[in-house]
Amino acid sequence: MRKSRKLIAILAVLALLVTMLPVGTAFAAGEYKALQVPTVNDDKVQELGTVKVDITPGSIKPGDSVTFRLPEDFQFVYDKDGDGKAEQDEVMGQAQWKDAVVSSSVYADYPNFIEVPERYAGDDNCLSADDVKVTYLDENEIKITVNNIENPGADGIYLFLHLGAVYIDSGFDGDVKLVADAPSGSGFPDGTVVVGRVSSEGKVSLEVTNVPSFSNDTTGDPIKIRIKEDVSGALEKDTESLKLVLPSGFEWMTTDINVNLVWGGWRDTDGDGKADDVEVSTDKNDVGDSDFDLVVYPDDDELIIAVNNESDEAACIELTLNIEVEDETDAQPGDVTVKVRGESDCDQSEIVVAEYGEYETSISVKDVPTVMAGMTEQEIGDIVIKESVKGSLVSGRTIILTLPSNAKWGKIDEDSDSGVDLEFAGFPGTDGRSAKWKVDGESTEAAELELEDMEVVLEPGFTGDLVIEVSGTAGLSGEITVAKVVTPVTITADNVPEVKIGTVSDAGDLTITETVDGAIKDDKDLVIDLPEGVRFASTPKVEVVEGDLDIDEGGVRTKADGGTDDNWLVIPIDGKSSEPSTIKVTGIQYICDRTVPEGDIVVKVKGAAVAEVNDLEEVRDYYGDPNLDAYDKVEIDGFEAFQLGEDGKIFPKTSTAAKTVNAKVTTPAPGEQKATVVFKVGDTKFTVNGAEQTMDVAPYIKNGRTYIPVRYSAQAVGVAPENILFSGGKVTLIKGDKVVQFTIGSNVMLVNGVGVTMDVKAEITNGRTMLPFRWVAQALGAQVNWDPTEQTVTMTL
Repeated sequence: MRKSRKLIAILAVLALLVTMLPVGTAFAAGEYKALQVPTVNDDKVQELGTVKVDITPGSIKPGDSVTFRLPEDFQFVYDKDGDGKAEQDEVMGQAQWKDAVVSSSVYADYPNFIEVPERYAGDDNCLSADDVKVTYLDENEIKITVNNIENPGADGIYLFLHLGAVYIDSGFDGDVKLVADAPSGSGFPDGTVVVGRVSSEGKVSLEVTNVPSFSNDTTGDPIKIRIKEDVSGALEKDTESLKLVLPSGFEWMTTDINVNLVWGGWRDTDGDGKADDVEVSTDKNDVGDSDFDLVVYPDDDELIIAVNNESDEAACIELTLNIEVEDETDAQPGDVTVKVRGESDCDQSEIVVAEYGEYETSISVKDVPTVMAGMTEQEIGDIVIKESVKGSLVSGRTIILTLPSNAKWGKIDEDSDSGVDLEFAGFPGTDGRSAKWKVDGESTEAAELELEDMEVVLEPGFTGDLVIEVSGTAGLSGEITVAKVVTPVTITADNVPEVKIGTVSDAGDLTITETVDGAIKDDKDLVIDLPEGVRFASTPKVEVVEGDLDIDEGGVRTKADGGTDDNWLVIPIDGKSSEPSTIKVTGIQYICDRTVPEGDIVVKVKGAAVAEVNDLEEVRDYYGDPNLDAYDKVEIDGFEAFQLGEDGKIFPKTSTAAKTVNAKVTTPAPGEQKATVVFKVGDTKFTVNGAEQTMDVAPYIKNGRTYIPVRYSAQAVGVAPENILFSGGKVTLIKGDKVVQFTIGSNVMLVNGVGVTMDVKAEITNGRTMLPFRWVAQALGAQVNWDPTEQTVTMTL
């Protein structure tokens, strides 16, 4: 009984000590874990285990960092000389590491890189790839810094350090340890993780005895790979003893996998006194079943060899199997090079298993028409595909035509000639840019196939040549120009007068000219859009001065953007022109609020009249589906092509057909104007001299101080936008002869280099830098009053 009571007392003390640990220690912050610990050789470039960095949400703040260091004389390397392999002294420097942070959906340019997944194990990541910076410190050491936390409310903080090419120092033996070292105050913990082992044990060598050429798959001429042990047990007992990873675009086929024992073996099943037999399964469910020595099974682009029992005598086995093309947009013609991974020590890090072939044909465009940006139903030039001799187009091979990022397919064609068919086979990818055709049959004489009357839809504002990239397995590659893209209208300003903030000022007259007749669509609105913070003081005069375009002059109006500012001028179009027409807008007056920076006022032409691609009614009509809606999939010829964006737009990020400058903002000199600015806690609205404006984050109270977004609070006290600087977790405000600096997470404010201790700290909330307003205002010479009843802050400048 006494021992039990004593044990309970000890446990209670331990529990109390655990609760007293300070927040942010390595115990609470997270862990480093190697996802693999491969056995490797010394004096070679090797792939080491990937390290998962798993940090508790809230532990990391912007500016936190950690260094990762490999043993002395190890090197992070890459293929510097372009000979196809990374070697000793080809060290990754700052130029490489700065580009070595990618998301899960982006291909890394270098073998050593940081992956920042959007999600991991069903959890959203607090970080994005843009939040993380890598700094080169030495050939074996890097520093990772978190500059921002994009999704602070997400489920976890995850990073993966991929060690794809590391030079192992000659003579090194034992565990390869990666040391994590974080500065005091960082949310990253210190730690050590084993990412590989250097051993003098047996090795495995690979030999490809049949390297077939193919277009779709290798079933007509299978691949043969011999795997040799130099000593028994070189193929280590492991669920992933060897793993052969195909390049992007290819997969291992699941059928017709054969394993033949060439020499050596695992057991003596026939009683001849020799271990010259092997039991093999191709079912991954047999991994761990001792009745089978080997389990060989494909998993998409990975061929996995699991060893349930180590060999009794050094063995050689031959695999006969096939690969196929999974995604022709990713599959690269030429050698198909497999990466060799797994727990067994292998002489090769990669092997060539097949050749993905190209075949000669020609592709050209008959004519190059002019098409209109922002519009549907834009017909490109006819595309001609011609065999040099009969049989050049091989049945089963493919042709892929890929549009640039500012275009998508609208209408597709097929053709047949001399016994060969070019059949449309769908849209690789999900963005509607790549269209694939498949060759069927064999030509009786040199065939000439023509894809006619095909159409595209084009992003507003896009101009220049419409260039298509040609690829596929039919021997075609390169680029062809299929159209010349122009905008439906141009806009010019008669002059560019100066306008002052807070006053009603005249702007330059605008002239909108059609590129061709009928370019502006009828029964739609033409919109002139002003920048944020600039609005029309009154409705200007709009008239057609040339041509026969019909506008509803009585319906011309200013339209509130988001219900707050009159920064749209809406021009209803009643009838399209039969000759190119010109619209004149005169009597324009602007009012600019204090958030508008000095410089040009850029006027943009928008609206369904010049951007059909973003008008849901037009999109439905063009694709023949009256039920299409926001985020629906668009089908062309029965194949899913792409997904619509918000409001059913094809190009939701772009709606501007043309733009020009018709005024320049000037800010009154300091002291010329008095300003009274009022912010209210919990409200994104604030007023400047009684004029209402909008922020994207509302003020809030914390630790007895009112926090306001730095950009708005600084501008409110007269700091010009270009004098609000952000760098390395620091905010710098410059006004006249005063320079004020804040550091995120610090309560020390510097005024012209002199430290002033505040009673609260600067911080980041919802992606915005928030500063204690009273300290900002007083440092820059403004008077501040707080009304606790109305929960308002009033600043007088």
